Amino acid sequence: MPKPPCTSNTLPHLAACESGIAALEFAFIAPVFILLLMGIIEFSMIMFTSTVMESATNTTARLGKTGYVPPGLSRAQAIIENIENRTLGLLDPNKITLSNQIYSNLDKIGQPEPCINPTSSPCPGTAGVNFQDINGNGQWDPDMGKAGEGGAGDIVVYTVSYPWKVNTPIVSSIIGSTITLTARTVVKNEPFNSGLQ
Repeated sequence: MPKPPCTSNTLPHLAACESGIAALEFAFIAPVFILLLMGIIEFSMIMFTSTVMESATNTTARLGKTGYVPPGLSRAQAIIENIENRTLGLLDPNKITLSNQIYSNLDKIGQPEPCINPTSSPCPGTAGVNFQDINGNGQWDPDMGKAGEGGAGDIVVYTVSYPWKVNTPIVSSIIGSTITLTARTVVKNEPFNSGLQ
């Protein structure tokens, strides 16, 4: 039996009236649903860009390990250009940061420079007296990697960073306005002749 329309202004009739309840429920649920939808889209874009950036970094590291340098570009410029092409225009090439760390062996990656006196890190002081200056910068470092692209047979860690701007105002108020996306890959340079680069 259908319910009678809400025509009376008396309180008992208004309390029993159900017309417009769907609009009221939607008004309560819509903000949460829209926030959830915007968050899904924003995080999907972040994950997609991060995955593409990781793939581009892995692929373009092959370029670096061969020692090949295209005419008119440095090896770093060639890698950034390749990343830009593979990320479908999602990244501003002026904001891409590429850093390379050179190591002699894989077991040296991320290791501090060895301390002499004191024997445990951190060991600031004088190179050769307090610590072994592996990367040759004159100070103790928590990572012994030397900046550069390396020569034949070197281990190189390529790290690409990008400051991703969160486009959704509501989501940015929760997680911050910028997220740093980072992709890293490790390669061993081939025995190329550095004189022919």
